[in-house]
Amino acid sequence: MQRTFNAWLDEPARDRAEFFVQLRLATALNAPVARLLESQRRAFEQERDARAESHRTARDAGDAGRLLIADAALRETQAALDAIELSHAIAPRARGIARESSARPLVIIGSDDPLLARLANIIHASTRSIGSVGGLIALSNREADIAGAHLLDLDTREYNVPFVKHLLPEDQIVLVNLAVRENGLLVARGNPKNIRGVRDLTRRDVALINRQRGAGTRLLLFAKLRAVRIDARSLRDWERVAQTHDAVAAAIATGAADVGPGLRATAHAWNLDFIPLGDERYDLVMTRAEFESSRVRAMLDALHGKELRGLMLDGYDLARTGRVVARVK
Repeated sequence: MQRTFNAWLDEPARDRAEFFVQLRLATALNAPVARLLESQRRAFEQERDARAESHRTARDAGDAGRLLIADAALRETQAALDAIELSHAIAPRARGIARESSARPLVIIGSDDPLLARLANIIHASTRSIGSVGGLIALSNREADIAGAHLLDLDTREYNVPFVKHLLPEDQIVLVNLAVRENGLLVARGNPKNIRGVRDLTRRDVALINRQRGAGTRLLLFAKLRAVRIDARSLRDWERVAQTHDAVAAAIATGAADVGPGLRATAHAWNLDFIPLGDERYDLVMTRAEFESSRVRAMLDALHGKELRGLMLDGYDLARTGRVVARVK
């Protein structure tokens, strides 16, 4: 019976349902699942690549219906890959022997970023986009190992450190730079509404799609509006929000909005026009203990590695990528 069970575990799953049944039973019976996880990871990665291509096709066509379906399918595959990373962390390698804590995948929560998504794929980390403030709160609550943040303090004009001091006052914190990114306004190709800057957001014929509260991109737009003495809260669409850069771009590409804050890299990916507002610093925030761990050393190696730096993203400056930019005690 045991031999039959082990042979079943060694066979590739025919579908998602069978894979998760295999994983559930193997974990319950304390059976090693490394081979099962790796074979299924390869299958899901191939599926992700195919679904990403379908997503790009729908995006380029500006077809809102196809884009919604393709996006849901792509997110389903990514969720399955995230489940495999979690399984690596908690499933036994052999009888009664759990994976060592140093091999547990990093959990990175915070601001949405395409370079971070690529880094997570390279090091097999788990990521979730809930905004910069949400990431710091998750780190404070020990729900994350690392927070991704790009928060501009409006009084000091300093990035991230003032927020870290306020939200993590008891911890020794290290900030490692991910990148300096160019942020601005995304508009449709050809800029049909002739939008030139933040003052145009007050026009009645311009529909804005904003980012959610706690997002660094929203805070930067708020600062730019304040600099020209516009009350952001007076804009009729200020509270019409999207959770990611891609969601903002999708709304503009499909005609659901005219303009929204986002990255030059996102504009390039979605074939949109871009109006620059300035550069911002995106940092990876972690405790000193985590910074000194073997998992973060592996992450730093990846930040300096050719695979990540070979990823060409418009509007990204990687000169300080992987460097410690601040320590907060």
